[in-house]
Amino acid sequence: MDKVEIYLQLVAEQPLLLLPVVFCIIAFFIVPKEKRLFLTLVILVPWLVIARSPGLGPISAAAKLSSGGAYFLIALSALVHPGPKRHIPGVVWIFVIVAVVSIFYVLTVQERMLAIILRMQWVTLTLAGVLTARTIVYYSDMRKMVYALTFGCVIALLIPISGLILYPLESFRGGMGRFQPWGANANQTGMLFALAAPLLAYTGLTYQKLSLRPFFLGLLMLTIGMALLTGSRQTMLAIMLVLIPILLVVTKRPWMMFLGLAVAAIAIPYIFSLGTDANLERFGSLQTGRLEIWSAYFREVFPRRPIFGLLGSNGQSYYKSLNEVGMHPHNAWLYLMYIGGASIALPMVYLTIYSTMCGFKLWKVRNYLPGDTLLYSVLVMLLIAMYIQGLFNQVVYWPTYTWSYLHVVLASLFICIWVDIRDGNFEGAMYDDEPEEEMYDFDETPPEDFEDYEEGSERSVTRE
Repeated sequence: MDKVEIYLQLVAEQPLLLLPVVFCIIAFFIVPKEKRLFLTLVILVPWLVIARSPGLGPISAAAKLSSGGAYFLIALSALVHPGPKRHIPGVVWIFVIVAVVSIFYVLTVQERMLAIILRMQWVTLTLAGVLTARTIVYYSDMRKMVYALTFGCVIALLIPISGLILYPLESFRGGMGRFQPWGANANQTGMLFALAAPLLAYTGLTYQKLSLRPFFLGLLMLTIGMALLTGSRQTMLAIMLVLIPILLVVTKRPWMMFLGLAVAAIAIPYIFSLGTDANLERFGSLQTGRLEIWSAYFREVFPRRPIFGLLGSNGQSYYKSLNEVGMHPHNAWLYLMYIGGASIALPMVYLTIYSTMCGFKLWKVRNYLPGDTLLYSVLVMLLIAMYIQGLFNQVVYWPTYTWSYLHVVLASLFICIWVDIRDGNFEGAMYDDEPEEEMYDFDETPPEDFEDYEEGSERSVTRE
């Protein structure tokens, strides 16, 4: 029986599972328009974690079936969000166009129903991501998005924490020694930790209520501890990358470093005491079979379907090449190449390179943008970490992760901001609507290629 049919049967037998979905929809229409986007972003993170946790029972199936609806509510919230809207350059819409076109590539695969649902979910994700970027006109808009996802991570982290505390032995499946709370795959759970780490670290450093900063820093240490228990090297690589800007700031503030070390000295040993069955030996080895897998796809799969991938093929699997390789590609762009050949992969490779370039150029002029320079550094490094992590799995283009959604938001936003700066609309690239606050500059020297952009240039936002 197809997975979708199993999920539908579970929900049909227990219709009360749809109550959380109904509650969210009702809350969506009750909440004022200006607060809907914040609310839906908070809900998104835990709901997607529940969907990947089969050990939670039928509620996981209900969450999995309705996760595409969560992106739709975000897109709708962004569409009706009051206030000015940012102009979206045509290149950004490639995300949505490619997502729509890719549906036709999977119409003949073995798992047709599930494949179509996942591709449609990716359409709603890209639409939600682009429309969210469209609402980020002021610096406060960007900060609110970060805080919404941070609070969502706080709620979502209760799920793996509860699994570790309530069922410490069952959380390490089959003696493999990898933390898999509520039956969730270790690498999949690791993506929650990779997302939560930079958001908790930034919030712990900058949140206005000083009394809550130790809470966020303590949860950060718990998150790092649980990430270690997963034994996922790609997760730890992503966490190390995204924390680089934070560490550069903390080293300049001894009292903050002391507080962090004190919290770590308590939180991480506590996590290890619960995860006594954890196998940390994986971190001592760089052995991987990915090189052989990639080589096999280049030799056996891509030469047969180089341009259009699965389009019009017969009997192929949506997830991996069954006949030639037998394993999925373990690489985001090779997976796109498998699905749609060069016609799908190349546009996304272009967006990867272009958005990274825009993010780097934006980072170089961060001292001249409104708000806290640390936030720009964290978000740019987060996008870079997403792409580096994409070298080892396809999560960045998989529609069941907040990580994937935020990737589209950041890539779209960085392109929009840099296009404004490039076109001479520096002031309109990001408007300042917050009081002056302490900046976390890594250097005080202006970038050599920075130019004085003309004032009075055409703004890039339209007011409704």
